[in-house]
Amino acid sequence: MSNLKTFTNDASLQKTSGWKQFLALLGPGFITAATVIGPGSITVSSKSGALMEYTIVWALVAAAIFMSAYTVIAGKIGVLNTESLLSLVSRHYGRWLAVLIGVCVFLITGGFQTGNNIGVGLAFDAMFGGGIALWAVIFLVITLVFLWTSNNFYQMLEKIMMLMVILMIVAFVGNLFKITPDLGALASGLVPSTPKIWGLVVAISATSFSIAGAAGQAYMVQGKGWKLPDLRKSNASALIGITILCLLSLIIMITSAAVLAPKGITVDSAVDMAVQLEPLLGPFAKWLFLLGLFAASFSSFVANAVLGGMMLSDGFGWGRTLNDRSVKVLGSLLLILSTVVAVVLKANPIQLIVVAQATTVLGAPLIAIVLLLLGNNRKVIGSHKNSLVTNMLAILATAWLIYLSYNQLADFLK
Repeated sequence: MSNLKTFTNDASLQKTSGWKQFLALLGPGFITAATVIGPGSITVSSKSGALMEYTIVWALVAAAIFMSAYTVIAGKIGVLNTESLLSLVSRHYGRWLAVLIGVCVFLITGGFQTGNNIGVGLAFDAMFGGGIALWAVIFLVITLVFLWTSNNFYQMLEKIMMLMVILMIVAFVGNLFKITPDLGALASGLVPSTPKIWGLVVAISATSFSIAGAAGQAYMVQGKGWKLPDLRKSNASALIGITILCLLSLIIMITSAAVLAPKGITVDSAVDMAVQLEPLLGPFAKWLFLLGLFAASFSSFVANAVLGGMMLSDGFGWGRTLNDRSVKVLGSLLLILSTVVAVVLKANPIQLIVVAQATTVLGAPLIAIVLLLLGNNRKVIGSHKNSLVTNMLAILATAWLIYLSYNQLADFLK
């Protein structure tokens, strides 16, 4: 995205205060995290804690490590090349593979987007009534207007993602000081065990380890104008963004296990999830939780639409920047199709979010394998090949994705 205006540069950073430098550093990582943080993350973490308490903490930690490894790889590919990720795939492995990856990312982000539509609908229906479908359509229109009228799209996207993520952190972290989690059970949950609800393991893995979101880091760092001297900034941005994502999911899981599980709440509505904030906020818990759910939904709403449209467009070689018309057209198509799916399906909305997250693992192994190949291709990254540790983590992550995809596909075919 060399033709995108950079949001900042080193010279301007030197003139800003320390906290502004820190926020500028985080931009791409925050957008990548915001792509993944959505109602799916909140819902799956809440349901996991309520139904299985701390027993699948290990799956969340593994997802965080795997996501970090692949986000670092993608960021490195981005800063070391002027060509986009799928342009590199096309040149080294063939246009057909670039198109296939673009389609996979489009479908994966479509799964997330369906959950985002339901999440927005749940939050506003609980606050104001009117039904999930009404609010899903209203925010579809708002997002389409935002997508088509912004001139400096990256700059606006970065600021909105930061604001939304910070809002969520404030909403959930404060509750930790009012609950008494079982630290022994939490420590035991770090040890892998056979879960009683396998579908939630698949969902928590899918929502916390989004290989499509990781691949998007290559585009985000190019949107910042980062080059080889910025490689460390890229790595730091990725690691901090993913750490924030997974810590937030862990906090929600802990609070659900400590508050919802003892009450026997199985999480069948947004109001059920809001109960976990009552120790801190009492009667205001519902409103602050729903605001957080909306923030998660809308931040992911925009980021997912852009990522899906951008990578499909790039796969076909039509355009690869956030302001290209082809990216906006395909992003709009993703938004519309996911809204139709969210509105037409008449199942329990909470269960739909869980299923939507789980389906995103299908197609993910292909993206992981290609990123791993690029991260070790000297024609792409020169002397900056993946370290042994990075390769080992990436191989384990890919094997995990293959295993999850196999089980998810087998479940669909039953």
